[in-house]
Amino acid sequence: MARFACLLRGINVTGKRKIKMTELVNLCSSLGFLNIKTYLQSGNIVLCTDTPQAKLGPLLSEAIDQSFGYPDVDVIVRSVAQFAAIVDGNPFVDRGADPKSLYVTFISKKAGPGALATIDATAYRPDEFAPGPSPLAVYVHCPNGYGRTKLSNQFFERKLGLSATTRNWQTTNRLYALLND
Repeated sequence: MARFACLLRGINVTGKRKIKMTELVNLCSSLGFLNIKTYLQSGNIVLCTDTPQAKLGPLLSEAIDQSFGYPDVDVIVRSVAQFAAIVDGNPFVDRGADPKSLYVTFISKKAGPGALATIDATAYRPDEFAPGPSPLAVYVHCPNGYGRTKLSNQFFERKLGLSATTRNWQTTNRLYALLND
């Protein structure tokens, strides 16, 4: 059985599309997943399953639609190894950036080669970004806070043509710890 982090996009944000984490755990349990843990109220799940990674996101998305009536909840799934590479590869940590100013935008699938290179990163300073491994993620550094950046989740979705969801660096590290519990 493999362990995965499942990141739901757009759940319990600004009081909309509410799902209680206990209900989400019950749903995951009904699907046969084991060792289910959630973190915060924003749709972060860690679980064990024999379901292949490529099928896990669509399976959860469909189950959420059937159970809660939210037909467009994207679920981005990362393995323990993928999460380790994301946590270990943040260039802004290596530069000594304040962890409170760091975010990870998780991309639904691999962006095309050089997809981020087409974006003029200098146009968004002091905010900056860097591709993550593969890239399955984009590292975002927002010295003035994420609420003020143009490098939002929606920005990367538009530029890459892919679904994405963003987590702060603390949440990213906590999920990695849960994956290793």
